[in-house]
Amino acid sequence: MASVVARKNKAGQVTSYQVRWRDGGAASGDWQTERFDDEESAGVFKNAVDEAGQNWPPG
Repeated sequence: MASVVARKNKAGQVTSYQVRWRDGGAASGDWQTERFDDEESAGVFKNAVDEAGQNWPPG
């Protein structure tokens, strides 16, 4: 299952959001990531990855 991770700078401020998942959902799959500036966009992409079976969504 994909997850959204808040990325912080050295001062502890959230600067971006990263969606992380294992390719194909397998524990042995390569890590895949995509960065977003806002949490809402990251959440939409996370849902698309989940719907695509832990693969890059179409489009």
